[in-house]
Order: sequence, then C-alpha cells, then structure tokens
Amino acid sequence: MKQQDDTSFIRALIAEGEHVRQDFKFEVSDSRKIARSLSAFANTEGGRLLIGVKDNGRIAGVRSEEEMYMVEAAAKVYCDPEVEVEMRVYRPEGRSVLIASVEPAPRKPVMVKEEGGRKLAYVRIADENILASPVHIGVWRCEADNGRGGSAGRMSPGLGYEVPGSGYETSGSGHRVSDSWSRQDQVSVTFTEQERELLAVIAAASGSTSCQSAQSGSVLPGSAQSGSPTARASYGASSSTAISRSSSGLTLSQICRRVTIPRRRVIHLLSLFVHWGLVEIHHDSRGFLYYGKD
Repeated sequence: MKQQDDTSFIRALIAEGEHVRQDFKFEVSDSRKIARSLSAFANTEGGRLLIGVKDNGRIAGVRSEEEMYMVEAAAKVYCDPEVEVEMRVYRPEGRSVLIASVEPAPRKPVMVKEEGGRKLAYVRIADENILASPVHIGVWRCEADNGRGGSAGRMSPGLGYEVPGSGYETSGSGHRVSDSWSRQDQVSVTFTEQERELLAVIAAASGSTSCQSAQSGSVLPGSAQSGSPTARASYGASSSTAISRSSSGLTLSQICRRVTIPRRRVIHLLSLFVHWGLVEIHHDSRGFLYYGKD
C-alpha cells in the first residue's frame, strides 16, 4: 500500500513539471551544483528537489543514503549561511526518490561558496537557477537594514523624508519579496538630484506614471512598516500586470550608460527603489530588466 501511495504522490508532483518551486535531478554528482539550487530556492519562494527523476519525468531512482550525504554537504558546507533541508525518501514503482525541501531563508542572501573563494547568490526564475544581480543583493541588504530600523525603512505616512544620499551604503529580488506597502496612506518624499535623474531615465523607458510622479513630485503611495520588508520584486517577465506590454525595461548596463551617476551608486539607488516599490525587476533573454512600477 505504501509503495502505491508513494507512486501516486510522486507521479502527481512530476505532473506539475519543473517550475519556480520544483526541480528534477537525475542524481547528485556535485554538491556545489546542488548548493546553487538550494540557494535559489532559499532566496526565492522555497522549493523542493526531486532527486532520482529525469528531466523528462521518468523515475530513475537513486541510492538514497549517498544522495542524502551529498545534499547535506551542499547545505552545510557550500551554502553560507547554512540552509535547513528536510529530506524524505519515497519508493515509487520500487525505486527510491529523494525529496529535499527548503523554505525561504529568513535572512537573505544565501550565498554559494564557489571555486576560487568567490561567494555568489542565486534566484529561482521559472524553472531555472539564475545568478542574482548586484541589485538583488542590495534589496536584501535594504530588508535587513529595515529590520534593524535603518535608513532603508524610515519612510512614514505624512512625513517629509529626504532619501539618504551617501549615509546608507551597500555592497551591491525570481522570487517575490512580500509587499507591505499600505495603499491607503501616502508618503511624502524629497528626492535628491541623482535620484530624480535615475527615476526619469527608468520612467522614459518604461512609461511609468509612478516613476514620473516620483521624480517630478513628492507624494508616493504606501507606508513603510518598521521591521518588515517594504518592497515587491518581480523576477518573471510576465509576473506583474503593472508593466505595460508595450513598455521596455532597461538592463543595469543600459541605465549606467544613460545617467551621469557612478555604477556603484546606481546599484545602491536601484536597490532602494525596488525596496520602496518604485521599480520592479523582471527577467528575460536579455537578463535582468528594470521597470518603473505603476
């Protein structure tokens, strides 16, 4: 009975195909590669690996104890910080399939210790693990800063607020970051010259009324909730209805060529704009694109 139940359960998961929260692995031959999947899931919506299942959905089976050891090494040795992984073995059709599940990380980014000492973070977009951009890293830093009562979360309803110019620095979101803007309130914000320049470039490319309003006026919808994330980053090309079908986003390199602002500063400001809900990140064949959010 258990084998029959396991078969029905695994077959139902396979029928879903690979998606933002699920990936198939024929086997685990490299713990570092598995760490990239764990990083992508932890930095996005969480997810599960079906190990012992081929890309075409055929159940091949694995040597479960060996695979569990490799996954554990990926989570504890190659992920920084370590990732909590729940593992369970199923026996569909007389073969062993290991499911390794991870939840979204409470503190992001989860980095992967790559060869040569580099540490890189990944995000999950559709059925792929994609290297996170410097702006993703910046957004996660903003969230952490906001949770500590830092400058990234000091906007409040009805108060004039000058976006920090150089007081808040960062070293550089897919999956979605929770949106805690209150649509019933308004935030009065004073933007610096650099911020207005950057918002104007993004608005011109994406046709965003919110960016146009933000770079020419001072009233934004929403209220930052202290101690909680304040942004919504969309990483899929069709994940938000706020973006016009005819609009054209810009890559980070394109933005840097159109403004007089140093690249490091552009990354910092884009991170804040995504955090505050003014800009969205989407992904297509060109890479990560930045759009003004209506």
